[in-house]
Amino acid sequence: MMSRIGHAVAAMAGAALLLASAPANAAGCWAKEDAAVAAKVRELQTMLMVGALRCRATGIDILPSYNAFVSTHRKTIAAMNDRLKAHFASSGPTEGQRRYDRYTTALANGYGAGMTGPESCAEMSDLAREARGAANAAELIALAERSVPASDPAGVCPTVLARAGR
Repeated sequence: MMSRIGHAVAAMAGAALLLASAPANAAGCWAKEDAAVAAKVRELQTMLMVGALRCRATGIDILPSYNAFVSTHRKTIAAMNDRLKAHFASSGPTEGQRRYDRYTTALANGYGAGMTGPESCAEMSDLAREARGAANAAELIALAERSVPASDPAGVCPTVLARAGR
């Protein structure tokens, strides 16, 4: 459960993400599943990483919880990150890497801008423990969907419904 400050920081990160990662039309759009799954898992991981670093800087060490989460779900985190990199690479290797770097930097900067204190660190520690405890990729994805604000990366393909009788 995130505090109001946490939600504000997360919303700011989502806005920064949209501004920093808007792909050019030539690069194509993302399938809804890619945006909903890969981006949210990446954002959850970034939120926890930045939270752990911010808390450590204030003398509250939740890095063991974060590190346990990463160790437990390394394969899922890597697979989601690879999916993101593949999307950004569609605009070419050099430009794709630049766009990916802007995307991940915007996420980290958005979460780095908030206030840090015992309450927010306790929330991050609880979330990291919950993430570590996810039994599989599906549970981790469900946690990411609950914990990350509703913001799809720019460039999600619009849903097109077929018309009957045509």
